[in-house]
Amino acid sequence: MDGVQWLAASDEMELGYWVLFARGLSPADLLTRLGLDVDPNLVLTREDANDLADETGDVVIRAGAGGGWAYALVEGGPAGQDSSDVVGRLSRGTEAVDVWRTVNAHRSLGYAQDGRLVCRFEPGRPHERTGTDPDRLVAAMREAGLLPADGTSPGEGPADVDQPELRALALAESVFRLDLPRAEVLDGRLLSARLTE
Repeated sequence: MDGVQWLAASDEMELGYWVLFARGLSPADLLTRLGLDVDPNLVLTREDANDLADETGDVVIRAGAGGGWAYALVEGGPAGQDSSDVVGRLSRGTEAVDVWRTVNAHRSLGYAQDGRLVCRFEPGRPHERTGTDPDRLVAAMREAGLLPADGTSPGEGPADVDQPELRALALAESVFRLDLPRAEVLDGRLLSARLTE
């Protein structure tokens, strides 16, 4: 099991990423819930997906499964609709998690359940949480070192760029048991779909 922490230090993801997870769905179902047309014959490597994106101007989303969760990967960060709306839609009848980072180092982790966003926070500003139950992950955030263990609020000064992201990804692994198989994502062929912008 590779987990998701490798995203924080991966050279291949230096321009950003958006990974969406939905518990118990197939990769095709996840892509369909994203509003994409799924062609079962469109199975691409990372390189092929990047070539297709360059050629068409579309965002190419690749999907797979691991650890009981389907995942969809968008390189470069969030694309299309608001990420909170998307993760909420993915969670209808199940749970969904998304993690993202842009090339400008904006980062976020969101958790949704049964069609509603439960909690979203930026790893560098974990005291600013939104959602229907924004404190749901507070204990896990303290355990991951995102919030002070003594319950006080963290300072609002600049944070280390990599550390908050790594801690948030560690939280996602420990709480949700998320797994993003590194070799499969970087070198394998995955079901893919195009998001026309």
